[in-house]
Order: sequence, then C-alpha cells, then structure tokens
Amino acid sequence: DGFELVEASLDALDRTLRVRVESEMIRYRTLLRDSAPVADVEAQAARLQGLLADTRRVLAGTGLTSGPAFVSALVILLREGLEAVLIVAAIVALLVRSGRRDGLPAVHGGWIAALALGALTWVAASYVVTISGATREVTEGLTALAAAAILLYVGFWMHDKSHAQRWQAYVERRLRGALGRRATWGLAAVSFLAVYREAFETVLFYQALWLQTAAGSAHALMAGLATATVALAVLSWLIVRGSLRLPLGVFFGATSVVLAALAIVLAGKGIAALQEAAILAPYPVGTPGLPLLGVYPDLLGLLLQAVLALLVVGGFTWRSRAVRRGG
Repeated sequence: DGFELVEASLDALDRTLRVRVESEMIRYRTLLRDSAPVADVEAQAARLQGLLADTRRVLAGTGLTSGPAFVSALVILLREGLEAVLIVAAIVALLVRSGRRDGLPAVHGGWIAALALGALTWVAASYVVTISGATREVTEGLTALAAAAILLYVGFWMHDKSHAQRWQAYVERRLRGALGRRATWGLAAVSFLAVYREAFETVLFYQALWLQTAAGSAHALMAGLATATVALAVLSWLIVRGSLRLPLGVFFGATSVVLAALAIVLAGKGIAALQEAAILAPYPVGTPGLPLLGVYPDLLGLLLQAVLALLVVGGFTWRSRAVRRGG
C-alpha cells in the first residue's frame, strides 16, 4: 500500500521500473499464499528490497528537464484518455446517426461530471482525507469492471442493429419519439464510467509529474498537456466525422467490435487493479504482458478475457446467423 502512494511519481520517471516492482510484489504475495519454502520467500524479499532501493534513487534524482517533461505530459494524457475518447466519441456518433441529438446533453453531462468528480476526488485525497493506494486500486478495478459490463451490453446491442432491417424496425419502435429515459441514463452512465476511471488516475500522474519537473521546465509540462488535449479533441472529431460517413450497417458493425474489444481490455485492467489491492488473489503465469491492451501475465485475468472473447465471437456469430435465417 505504501508503494501505491508513490506509484504515480515513479511512473512519470520510469514506467518500466514501476511495472517490475508491482509484478515482483505480486510474486511475493503469491509465495506467501502458497506457503513456499522460507529460502524462496527470503530471496524474493531481497529482490524486492533491491527494486525499492532503485525506486528511491530514481525519485531522489534531479527533476525532469523540458524535453522529458513535455514527452511525459503528452504520453500520460494520450495513454489514459484514448480509451475514454474512443467510447464517448462512439456514443456521440451513435446518437447523431440515430437522429437522437436530444440524448447528447446526457452523454456530455456524463463525461463532464466524471472530470469534475475526478478533480474533487484528487482534492479529497490530497487535502481532506487520506485515501490509501489500495483504495485507489479498488476504485479503479471496480469502475473498470462496471464499464466493461456496460460496454459489452452496448456492443451486443449495436451488433444486433448492424443489419439494416433490424435497425429500421428499431427506429420504427423506439426512435420516433423522445429517447427513452432509461436509454438516456444508460448512455450517460457509460460516458461517466469511461471517463471517471481515467480522470482520477490522470490527475494523480500529473500531480506527481509536476513535483518531478525541474524548476524552469513547468512550461514544457503545460505544453505537453495542451498538445495532448488538442490531439484527443481532434481524434474525437475524426471518429465522429468518419462514423457519419459510414453506411449504417458498417458503422454499427465496426463500432460494436471496438466497444466489445474495449470491454475485454477494461476487464483485464479491472482484475489487475483488484489484485494489486490484494482483493483478488494473483495467479501468475509465464507469459508476456501487454498492459496497454489490458493483458497481464495472470491466469485469472486471462481466463476472464478469454471467456469474454468467446462470448463476443459466439454471440456475434449466433445473432448474424439468426438474422440471415429471418430470426
């Protein structure tokens, strides 16, 4: 839990070292859980002590100069914000293509509220109450799993509407009047969860990055933040604009695949966060991880993602065949 409190600072300076420390901590807890020989546990503890010493040296070093500060600020926001941008932009495009612009205020309200709550959570964590690293990991994990479940549902819904006749029937039933209240709140919830999960973590990273930036290089950090913000805004515009040009069937089919894939990614990240908080037991395996895609060398996370992938492939295939049969 103590390491989680400096995780953001270390991530801003040496992400590889941060990932290695976390993986070795999980390995240490696994050895304790499995009642491994004392010699193995002591060897792992010594390995961890060495990594923590490396962490201290990195955090005690000189601050970031202008170049690294700019790149770090740029990469952090792009990395943390890309998933949220993809989800929110897809929802906005869905409403525009559906002719239901009356639902846009709810979606925009969702992500704006998420940004505001993320800032308030940071203020509470920094100045009002002490929020432990484990509590942050639990919040991230549960939010990621909730968002994954909703995204999976929306992905199946959009795939079902990717066939022209089903979309036409849906329009005739539901979209001639005002957008249903439950549907509006559902889209707002997706927008909120997708953004809130990233907002608080991003604020923590920037707080740590600010502390690690050398005097006189603050302008580079702000320039990196501004550049990343513009890049995400342009990306959102391109996604929505590109989606509006696609045929309805292609739009719904492609978007359903993207949302289902993001659900699988978030599920892996949610499991990893709960394991780091010691809520779930880790089951490490000897496979390489791809944290950016939510893939970690852990049996529980990989099994959940495999089940979800099979569910998506099987569900999409079954619905497509049912439509072709006239079902």
